[in-house]
Amino acid sequence: MGPSEKTFNQVKNILGKLDRSIDQLRQKRTTPAPPMHQTVGETSRPIPIPQPAQPPRSNSAFGRATPIPPV
Repeated sequence: MGPSEKTFNQVKNILGKLDRSIDQLRQKRTTPAPPMHQTVGETSRPIPIPQPAQPPRSNSAFGRATPIPPV
């Protein structure tokens, strides 16, 4: 005995909704996006990224560490 007519129609409707959702998402993904807030005559320039502060370099042979004085 196979599935009832009601069950078959419910599964068919669910799969139809999934197909429509997939088609809508595919259409949205393949459509080129409009340019973002660019005015006429404006050229695009890269935005400078701030660099983290560098610690001062030490000229010591021990690096940043200080040697332990002899006792």
